Amino acid sequence: MKFIVLQRDDIENFIHVKQAQVHDLINEEYHNELAQILDYVKHEEQLQFIKKSSTLLPNAVRLLYIPPLTELGITTGETSVTLEWTGLEEDTLYLIKDDAPLKLRITNPKAGVYYKTIKY
Repeated sequence: MKFIVLQRDDIENFIHVKQAQVHDLINEEYHNELAQILDYVKHEEQLQFIKKSSTLLPNAVRLLYIPPLTELGITTGETSVTLEWTGLEEDTLYLIKDDAPLKLRITNPKAGVYYKTIKY
């Protein structure tokens, strides 16, 4: 799994989410949110699962996880999940730091993303 921090002008890649870099990116008080979204099956009721073709995400710091497509029952076909300014990949956790609302687009009706807002 990849962990990627997205900012409107800066994209940084962190390949191992369990390493110490997470401490620099997410305040200690938000580690619970990180754990919940990584264990999304267990914490599904505390997360939003977005399947709509177009959704506006409010401005805040957000966590977005795209599970492996096979876990969503998708075995073939084109699936695209994008924000208005970057593409997104499956089995990737995104920390999105941005002060403007973002449009999320999902092209396959079976696909979806787990989402959680982390307040400032």
